[in-house]
Amino acid sequence: MQAKRSVHVERSMQAKRNVHAKTSVQAERGEKSLTLRRLIGYVLGSVRVRVRGKQPERLVNLCVCSGFPVWDIALIDNDLYFSTTLAKYKEIRPLARKAMCVPKIVKRTGIPFTIGKIRRRPVFILVSALLLIVFLWLSGSVWAISVKGNSKVSRDDILKVAYDSGLKIGARKSHLSIPSLQQAIAVAFSDVSWVYVRFQGTLAVIEVVEKVRPDVPGPGDIVAKKDGIVQSVLVLSGVPVVQPGETVKKGDLLIAGAISGGIQGARGSITAKTWYEVVTEEPLSRLERVRTGRKKEVKVLRIRGNEFLLFPLGKMFERYEIEEYPITVFGKGEAVSGVELFIRVFFEVEWKWTEVSVEEAVARAQAKGKRAIESRLPSTAKLIDFTYETSGDAESVLVRVVASTIEEIGELAPWPGDMSEGIGEGASE
Repeated sequence: MQAKRSVHVERSMQAKRNVHAKTSVQAERGEKSLTLRRLIGYVLGSVRVRVRGKQPERLVNLCVCSGFPVWDIALIDNDLYFSTTLAKYKEIRPLARKAMCVPKIVKRTGIPFTIGKIRRRPVFILVSALLLIVFLWLSGSVWAISVKGNSKVSRDDILKVAYDSGLKIGARKSHLSIPSLQQAIAVAFSDVSWVYVRFQGTLAVIEVVEKVRPDVPGPGDIVAKKDGIVQSVLVLSGVPVVQPGETVKKGDLLIAGAISGGIQGARGSITAKTWYEVVTEEPLSRLERVRTGRKKEVKVLRIRGNEFLLFPLGKMFERYEIEEYPITVFGKGEAVSGVELFIRVFFEVEWKWTEVSVEEAVARAQAKGKRAIESRLPSTAKLIDFTYETSGDAESVLVRVVASTIEEIGELAPWPGDMSEGIGEGASE
């Protein structure tokens, strides 16, 4: 007997669990279908109906049995309210007589009603069409002119040449020849090397690039611009002062411009071994964002930038990350006419302190130091190698990163103006 009671109790509990699970699934399906009905009702047009009578719920039952879409049912002050599509409401009269109730529309929503309101206002349509025509005509003209890139050539002079070529306030863009306009401005100014004219709506933009005349430095000596060990010396003119293997400091003379039998500026190339140094610090613990394992998914329909949640999302996490996965429904998964369907997943995250091993911290500090040095290296420098020195305490590690390079260290130090003038007078004599 005791065994039979146990089996009976176990079967009863299992039946209750199955009923609860079935009820949850049905509730979830009901929410999904309700959201889809509202979306369809907005596209096709929906009405909010008030039902009065002795048994208004009978009309709702008849509608459901007849296959009518019905949602948002509510009972307020003995009046029953529900929503349905406009097409089905036109067929509800026979059911209302059968249920002995009086239905009445209290609210209309959806695209068909919006279009109907517009059709009933011909003056509004006419004025809108006229405004659209005027707007399109105005957008085809130039109402502002901007000049960019000019510093030597006057803006007024550029605008005058453009005016003579037809570019002026109120000019039609379709009547302007852009190549002819660009050529006219380029020919009119010798300091202009390139002209580009473009339109941004009703704004005409004239972009010019002026000729840059390089500044030729005067004669002088070549000195070191940084410390290093000389690797090679190439002299084109002047007297070399250093030899390969010598150590030089910033400002030391490398090639002198004075030679026997006259004076001329120094020219040449000096390469040297140089060093770049940086010290980086890396903590032995860091605050990281970690996923807890909880997540929520929702299907999203995107139509030309507007998003619609196909199912309710519910209460959201306090902190979360988002990932999106497209759903293949249109051929090969490509969006058709700006329509996309995808799953948006929300992952719950939290901040946690995590310990970092000394080896990992040292490696991260070394990588950080290498990136810092590489960002400072000139494009002409040739990197040889890196060396590291590590120290630290219980909270962080310090890494000293030193990079060895080969690069050009010579730079021209022009002579004073009076000396250059003396050189020119001596040469003329």
